[in-house]
Amino acid sequence: MLEIMHSQSNPRVNIKSVDLTIVIPCLNEQENICQILDQVRDLITKQSFTSEIVVVDDQSDDRTLEFAEEWANTRGKDCLISLVKRPLRRRGYGAVVRYGVAQGSGRYCIFVSADAVDPIHLIPELYRNMEDGCVMAQCSRYLSAGDDSTIPFKYKFFQYFFRRGVFLALGQHIPDSTYAFKMFQRKEMLGVGLSQNRFSISPEITFKSILRGGRISYVAGAQGTRERGVSKFIFRKEGLGFSYCLLRAFLHRFNLIYWF
Repeated sequence: MLEIMHSQSNPRVNIKSVDLTIVIPCLNEQENICQILDQVRDLITKQSFTSEIVVVDDQSDDRTLEFAEEWANTRGKDCLISLVKRPLRRRGYGAVVRYGVAQGSGRYCIFVSADAVDPIHLIPELYRNMEDGCVMAQCSRYLSAGDDSTIPFKYKFFQYFFRRGVFLALGQHIPDSTYAFKMFQRKEMLGVGLSQNRFSISPEITFKSILRGGRISYVAGAQGTRERGVSKFIFRKEGLGFSYCLLRAFLHRFNLIYWF
């Protein structure tokens, strides 16, 4: 079942000329969805560029989509917003955001976590970098001292070794390829294809942006901490997908097997 609702009471917004698609993937986020929608609305209504919000619900067991629809009808009247219930069984974070990217219409796209941990105040800066000709603008938690303080030790331990794998695969140091808070060219990324169903979609986007030969910018930022609900990142389930992306990037770089 697919549900889509558009709120277009703002006459300045034309769906054919949207600059930025903001995808908010959700799975049992009824405690957080209205808060993050408030924050995103307050940010984008102050910008000169046009934005749309695409909320993708991944078959939640709670009232996430119901709360989002109520928000759209009452507090989101100045936004262009689509509410989508992903019709297939749960496949993971990557499958949800891929669905949201395809539903969008913006020139650029960014994922925003429903638990409100991403530094969304950086969206205008990321957007400016894209307008300056970047194919991707990545928020990095390792550029400024202290920005990584909210990352759990086990993730930092994993990322330490993953960055070395990235250097071997791509021949360059990438500060934070695993963080999903990044802006990229929506149609172009759909063109080269996205395949990962889990959180490994984040390095997939980074690696394919680099392998296309485009310019990447890195913006320093720190993520917050989840206050309500449960994180959907299950550490032991993500290793295979991240390793797959490293291997495919390496093989593609040396023309051994093409990734796209």
